[in-house]
Amino acid sequence: MPIKERDRIWGWLYGGAVGGALGAAVRFDEPDAIVRKYGESGPAEFTGVLGRPGALITPVQQTLMGVDAMIRAHLRTTWFRYRTDPWYEVIHALRRWLLAEQNGWLPTHTELYVRRWADRTTLEALRARVLDDLEGISDEPVNSSQGNAALNVAGVAALWSDDPEFVFGLGARIAMLTHGHPNAYLSAGAYAVMVNYLMSSNHRLRAVDAARAVLVKWDHHEEVLAALTKAVDGVLTDQRPLTPEVLAELGDSNTAMGALAIAIRASESDHRFHPTVAKAITISGDSATTGFLTGSLVGLSCEYATISADLVGQLELSKEIGTLANCAFDEFAGEPDRSESFLESFPFSS
Repeated sequence: MPIKERDRIWGWLYGGAVGGALGAAVRFDEPDAIVRKYGESGPAEFTGVLGRPGALITPVQQTLMGVDAMIRAHLRTTWFRYRTDPWYEVIHALRRWLLAEQNGWLPTHTELYVRRWADRTTLEALRARVLDDLEGISDEPVNSSQGNAALNVAGVAALWSDDPEFVFGLGARIAMLTHGHPNAYLSAGAYAVMVNYLMSSNHRLRAVDAARAVLVKWDHHEEVLAALTKAVDGVLTDQRPLTPEVLAELGDSNTAMGALAIAIRASESDHRFHPTVAKAITISGDSATTGFLTGSLVGLSCEYATISADLVGQLELSKEIGTLANCAFDEFAGEPDRSESFLESFPFSS
């Protein structure tokens, strides 16, 4: 796995969490109301909109559970020499999230299970698929939803391989568990490849190019390709100020395709973390998800040091996120911990 520095993982996880928490503060506000209240730079501090400042939104909860699952799958493959499809461990992680099952180190933290605008489509799909025989689950699409929650867990596929086609396929299969429209699961695959590329590069537009190169090999890719291309073309050729109206032209933030396109465009609006997130969340729509996506991409490519240390420190489970990031880096790119306590912290499914 080509993770260039430990800070990449920190930037990915903390960036998504900070961006999501800032976006949650304005999720039900219109852009003009956001600007009147916070100015052009958007909110710079957390609010208690979800019960406490810095609360972890659902996409962040599920991403953390997904990283935990990938570590378990890697342990199973490398230490115990079992042939493992990491997709199955992600299924078990989503089941733990759904049922608040405290299995292993990370899932003992109940903050991961508090419902923070959990997507109804996701909940219904998981209830239909993961409560009985998990080994019998197929990766066939379960519905026709295009919702942006398809992106919530897909990014963890980036940890498993340096092969973009494998990463795309795994990200898409994870999304298919809950969202069956091609525009949703293909957007999820593209996001996974972007995360994978940015593990070792600062160039976000080249990350989109890497995703598009795989995307075009999949059936029904046309609409997603057009959305990603429009976002990139906007960065390169659109001279207009990046207003909420310009971002709205990229699509509906409540869909996976639209949210990802908005995140791509916003992430290129500045070289600093906060201004890019501010653009992504000053919209009419799901600013929590666009903040999460933009924060994760910018945190990856600009690395952890660009994120406000004060906001990182205020995050729910801030210390645990850092520990998980370290575990992921060591497992996939550094010196894996094989102590008894570590193995007990990440028990894999039988």
